[in-house]
Amino acid sequence: MKIKLDDLNCLDLDLTFSCGQVFRWRKFDNFWIGMIDDVLLKLRVENNYLNVQSSKPIHKSRVKEFFRFDDRFDIIMKQLNRNKEFKEISSSIKGLRLLRQDPWECLISYICSRNCKIVMINRMLFDLSKNLGEKVSWDNYTDYCFPSPEIISKSKLKELSRCRFRFGKIQANEIREIAKIVCSKELDFDKVKKMSYPEAKVKLMSIGHGIGNKVADCVLLFSLDKLESFPVDVWIARALIELYGQQFNSKLINKIKRKQNLTPKEYTLLSDFGRQHFGKYAGYAQEYIYHWKRLRNGAC
Repeated sequence: MKIKLDDLNCLDLDLTFSCGQVFRWRKFDNFWIGMIDDVLLKLRVENNYLNVQSSKPIHKSRVKEFFRFDDRFDIIMKQLNRNKEFKEISSSIKGLRLLRQDPWECLISYICSRNCKIVMINRMLFDLSKNLGEKVSWDNYTDYCFPSPEIISKSKLKELSRCRFRFGKIQANEIREIAKIVCSKELDFDKVKKMSYPEAKVKLMSIGHGIGNKVADCVLLFSLDKLESFPVDVWIARALIELYGQQFNSKLINKIKRKQNLTPKEYTLLSDFGRQHFGKYAGYAQEYIYHWKRLRNGAC
């Protein structure tokens, strides 16, 4: 399968997969390998086409949905480039796209991401999928489906703990409890998706079990179509004071420079600034700024 790429849906797979929004894709032999639903895919951009090879048939529309080709990328970038600081950043970063991930996998990915480097997040999610997910082998490649809420909710704590979570049995229990909540429909992703951004964030955070400000904002942005969501981590906090330091008080600036953790109030202040400054596409701005800042610090 080949999908035509143009200025409306330009795509750089290296940028899109390698800097922090998704964790279970790998590059081998100039292809990116990963899963959409239960299908193992090999992806490569060549001659203005996205070349898609798959372990079994997958509809072109599903791949387009994953890459958010329904977004008017040209309009989004035109609006964001009205901000002179962002325009300087985006001029050197082409084809970095947000992905529309599965909400369940996205939620558990960001539960695992707290206070972790990307390599450790990758390892935890691989362990979880290998221990509890279905094996898929094709064309000398092997991967594992991400385990469903039903599978995880019925798993024994000892079984989950084999996944070597950063916070051990405490985190394993968090994930199992969230799985039970999803199975009970107390957390219904389809309903959350239909809510406004503020309502959706309140709903996610009401679940508890490790779903704080940043986890909620990441899930809303990367899987539930809340493009105004503006997650804040250490990289974004540093970037904001570098780009817009005059907007913040010296106490907050010094705290960020000293690499101290943000309070919920400080997180909200920075996240609100991002939404107000960049508008309804703040999430795209966040991802570009995140990549730019990490690249400047040699982290990508």
